[in-house]
Amino acid sequence: MTVVMTAAGYAGSVLIRQVRPLSPATGRVASEPVDLRCADGVITEIGVGLGRRSGEEVLEGAGAVVIPGLWDQHVHSGQLAQAHARLDTSGAESVGVILELVRAELAERRELRTDPHLALIGFGHRLVDFAVPPTVPALDAVTGAVPTVLIGGDAHHAWLNSAALDLLGQDPRDGIVAEEDWFALAPRMVELPGVAEAFAAGAAMLQRQALERGVVGLVDMEWGRPWEDWIQRTVRMRVRTAVYPAELAHSPAPTGAVLDASGLVTMGPLKVIVDGALGSHSAFTRTEYTDGHGYTGRGVLSVGAEDLLAALTTAQERGLTAAVHAIGDAAAQVALDGISQVGLPARIEHAQMLTDADIARMAALGVTASVQPAHLLDDRDATEAVWPGRETQAFRLRDLVDAGVPLAMGSDAPVAPLDPWLAMAAAVHRSADERPGWVPGQQLQPREALAAYTDAVGELAVGGLADLVLLADEPAPAEELFTEVPLGADGLMVDSAAREAADRLRGATVAATVVAGRLASRL
Repeated sequence: MTVVMTAAGYAGSVLIRQVRPLSPATGRVASEPVDLRCADGVITEIGVGLGRRSGEEVLEGAGAVVIPGLWDQHVHSGQLAQAHARLDTSGAESVGVILELVRAELAERRELRTDPHLALIGFGHRLVDFAVPPTVPALDAVTGAVPTVLIGGDAHHAWLNSAALDLLGQDPRDGIVAEEDWFALAPRMVELPGVAEAFAAGAAMLQRQALERGVVGLVDMEWGRPWEDWIQRTVRMRVRTAVYPAELAHSPAPTGAVLDASGLVTMGPLKVIVDGALGSHSAFTRTEYTDGHGYTGRGVLSVGAEDLLAALTTAQERGLTAAVHAIGDAAAQVALDGISQVGLPARIEHAQMLTDADIARMAALGVTASVQPAHLLDDRDATEAVWPGRETQAFRLRDLVDAGVPLAMGSDAPVAPLDPWLAMAAAVHRSADERPGWVPGQQLQPREALAAYTDAVGELAVGGLADLVLLADEPAPAEELFTEVPLGADGLMVDSAAREAADRLRGATVAATVVAGRLASRL
């Protein structure tokens, strides 16, 4: 299907002809095509055979299936903007392997060895895979004077060499920079030589790539003051920017306030990180866990109950909603206690390990679960190794939906790719390889995964935002993408059917993305 846009002098209105709306609420596709008229960023008319008005743009849908625009509810834009220029350390299972990757990169990129104004940045490794911890002297021995920062794949720590530590004004150390210390340092990566240029180029790239995947908006969880960056950019998609407690006094408010001339950049929530991550041995849990390499503990409580309560209270006073990071079940308990006491609208980010009581409290409090299903593809083996026998507590998507907890899906990019189709596929089949779906009782139907990606938009309707996505019929017919997966006699999805549904989602092709009534991307 080819999407064609014709125009005769843009006057703020677009007519989208011959499309078949799909309802995320039901998964059904309209049997007959309709036309949609959009003006001033909203859908103003839906009907059959709508006539073109003078000066109105026309988007010919040619019978394409159309869905509400997708939102990635958790992105780190600054980290993602730099990802294209970073050394990929994902999959490296030891310090030695990473050092060999760094050595090869330095050998290949002569400019890093000869230009004192360039830094080497890497991203992707996980501490949970290492039998020997990374040290600064080991990295110094390979990198010498080249400023080097190797960021963990969960973005909760970084391995810096002495040259980078010195440039960033840090005291000498032997080990990594982790959790709160790293979060404070991360926004300063642009101070390293060559990083700012990579950041500028990557910011435009991330918008283009997101729009090509049907993402019309994102919630930016970047550290520092991301709103200052967005209001200086050419913005083609909707953005809600979060603020952390350290910058709360300097942030715009309230949540929802428009921050730029385009009207696309708005204020998002207060973000508070209560604990760490599984890959960094810092998820805060009720019971001890071990990684098999010498670590045993309950993880890290980064923000205690009193500090969380103070931050949430200030957020409420400023009219901000809250997004509280909690991966371990003990962290979820701390987060829910604070949210309950203050009573402000809130989400739990990740909600990776939950008890039955946690889920019941989330439902009772109206707390949204902001989840990233693609993480389970990477964390499956690590969860079984680190939390043996407790994998049924992890990524409880079905239980959350059944309890009535609102789901808001995202990627946590660059921790996982900014790809809603990958995330939806992960939610449906819960496997990245030939193995059956992991804990299949937690699988979602395709339409449920879609509904968690549309920013709570259940239908395309008059008066709704003119943010929508036209789907191509290649490689599979678009109307089959959200077909219900049959259940077996055990009440679980038939694994082969769930796998096929996930494969269709991963292969989905976006023909066109419309943001605020304007064509933002097309095939």
